[in-house]
Amino acid sequence: MESMAASRMVSRGETAWVLVGCWALCALGYFVVALLDDPTLPAAAPVVFLLGHWFVRHRNWTAGVLATLAGSAALFACLESLRPRMDRIVADALSVGAGVFAALLVFTVVARARSGFRRV
Repeated sequence: MESMAASRMVSRGETAWVLVGCWALCALGYFVVALLDDPTLPAAAPVVFLLGHWFVRHRNWTAGVLATLAGSAALFACLESLRPRMDRIVADALSVGAGVFAALLVFTVVARARSGFRRV
């Protein structure tokens, strides 16, 4: 019998819904920041909260750490590339979305691989 601390399986469908939710939060954050015209507001905070909650719910710490590293790397790489080319608010929103995508991709792949190894 699995203990309460064991990680939960991550389905592709669940990952897709979380990705859609995070992109919706990125879009909402973009509109709020653009409406207030204050690019210093932390528009990514709700997205980070949602991802953190989802990672903790699955309790796969290896996948969570690797996803955090991959998401952060993607976010900062996109920021460096996009900020000189477009409006800061747009670049920030797109960069957060790219970081979310990378984090979810890594989390799902690592979590699914680890659950497959445990079943053997």
